[in-house]
Amino acid sequence: MLRLLPADLTLVINLSAGDVAYAYFTAGALIKAHRKTAKEVILILDDTQAQYSHFYDHQKRYKEPEFTAKLKTVSEIAQEFKHQGLVDQVIYMSNFTNINLNRKYLNNRVKETHDFRGAPITAYLAGFEICKTQYLVRYDGDMILHQPGKDWVLRGIELLKEYSDCVAVSPRPSPPDYNEKINLELDPTYWFSTRCTLFDKVKLMKTIPFLQGKFMVEVWLRKLFDKTYPPAFETILTDRLKNHGFKNYYLLTNGSWILHPEEKKESFIKLLPLIIAEVKKGNYPAEQVNNETLELKAWEKYLQLIET
Repeated sequence: MLRLLPADLTLVINLSAGDVAYAYFTAGALIKAHRKTAKEVILILDDTQAQYSHFYDHQKRYKEPEFTAKLKTVSEIAQEFKHQGLVDQVIYMSNFTNINLNRKYLNNRVKETHDFRGAPITAYLAGFEICKTQYLVRYDGDMILHQPGKDWVLRGIELLKEYSDCVAVSPRPSPPDYNEKINLELDPTYWFSTRCTLFDKVKLMKTIPFLQGKFMVEVWLRKLFDKTYPPAFETILTDRLKNHGFKNYYLLTNGSWILHPEEKKESFIKLLPLIIAEVKKGNYPAEQVNNETLELKAWEKYLQLIET
């Protein structure tokens, strides 16, 4: 029997101390979804602290000894995946000093490691730098994926080859209404989310540094008036790729979709294995239709119903 070779693909998942309670389940499911397709699987652990910001409680987020303990646990999870052969590399941002990512990718106009919310910038850039394959699919560590059978990335690679303006592909960002008739397979947009995106690195590298043109003036003004500076990485990337004429093609009809949990309290952690299992089967409560944010209360009721 002919064995299919992996695609020229790297899977990158970004993790941080904040993912400690659910990383084993979410990252584990994402790895298993793409392990056969990807040549290499890399976990990037952001073990650094963001610069101070008024936007969130910096002291609470990095309170010790809790912060160090969370990092230790996330690291142990990542290393266990590597020990099992599910992951090829675990990269720690505190050790990633061989290149100035901000200079190469951001024209050295943004020198901070995180955006104004404390979300990563350099940890995302590290994924592009480390990737040795033409194609890179990356996820935030809290994403939940449904794909029916065939890996959605394979269809994405076909589109990246077919369309010159396609630099990225993403699955549908929410579960569909199965009674809804969708005539279009694709939805090309100028939005490039960091949650889940497949990139053509060859095309992407033609646009670096990502921070160029008029947007550099906006970034300077944000910094001057201390308003939403540094900007989110997906905002920087979207501006650059849009100005270059590149689009992100969303897959509407191939059956793959994702969910993003906003509420991550204890009840979510308790139900997460069941939620992932149901999502894998393509099941979800009615309240989740066309809704990219995981509706925790709806899932609680839904799971109670299917258990009775």
